This record gives sequence, structure tokens and C-alpha cells, in this order.
Amino acid sequence: MRYDKRAVFAAILVVGGAGIHFASLWWERAFATFAWSRTSPDGCIRVDTYEPFWVLPSYLHRVPDPDSMIRHPIGKLWGYPIFDRAYEASTGAFLGETIVYDSTASHDIMFWNEAKAPGRRIVLSHGFPLVDTDRCAHESTLSNLRAIQEAEGKGYEVRRKQREAAVR
Repeated sequence: MRYDKRAVFAAILVVGGAGIHFASLWWERAFATFAWSRTSPDGCIRVDTYEPFWVLPSYLHRVPDPDSMIRHPIGKLWGYPIFDRAYEASTGAFLGETIVYDSTASHDIMFWNEAKAPGRRIVLSHGFPLVDTDRCAHESTLSNLRAIQEAEGKGYEVRRKQREAAVR
């Protein structure tokens, strides 16, 4: 039986490329570098931020968007790629992690509770889903978080107006 050398070479390239792609999805998180950590205002959830380990240049990675309907083309340079992992602060139990995203191209806000379902706590990091849990989701905690987020929002508005006034 005789094989066409070009067909065998093409098959090796396709299988090798797919293998490297799936391996890169693993090693970008496995060999990530710790960047910083922050704790929710109620002290219940700790979020650790990591810089992924990339072998390929950033323009070969598609920049994700929190809105799944928006797809950015490959070839766009990344500003600062990161991903987050969430843990329960008291036990250290792993709660979830985000996809790798560009922190300069997304919302620069941490939502400690997105009220979508009663008794659930949904945490968003830069607009990307991080945690969907029932831990620390009782009504008193969530109402305190809403008050803190409203205060942060008002502070953000004041800082934005101050920046606009300084520019003029």
C-alpha cells in the first residue's frame, strides 16, 4: 500500500497543531504566575489573579468579550492578559475560575454579587462569570454587598466627574 507523502504530511500537521492547541490551553493555567489577591467586602470569597503562561504571541489568541455575541478577530494585540480563581476564604475551597481575558479591554469592575437568583451568589470579574454559589448568599450579606457596591458606584461617578473637570 502506497501513501501520498503530502497527505501524510498534512495529516501530521493537523493532528500536531490540534495537540499543541489543547496542550496550550492546559499549560497557560498550569504554569501561570500569581499576580495579586483580593477579598470580597464581606470577607467570604478570596479571588487570586494570575498571568497566564503563553508560548505563542498574544496576537494568535482571540480576545474574549463578556458579551458572547461579540467576537474579536485573531490578530489583535492583548494589553494585559489575566485570569481569576475564586476560593472560599474560611476553608480555602475552590469555587471557580474565569477564562483568560484582557483586563485592559474589559470592564475594570469586580461584581461581588449579581442578583439573578434568590439564595445564589454570582460573582463577576471584569464582566466574566467567576462564581455561582450558594455560599455566603443569605439575604443580610447580599444586602450589605449591594450597599457597598452602590457606595463604590457613587465614588466612581465622583472620580469620573473630577477627571472630566481636570481635563477641561
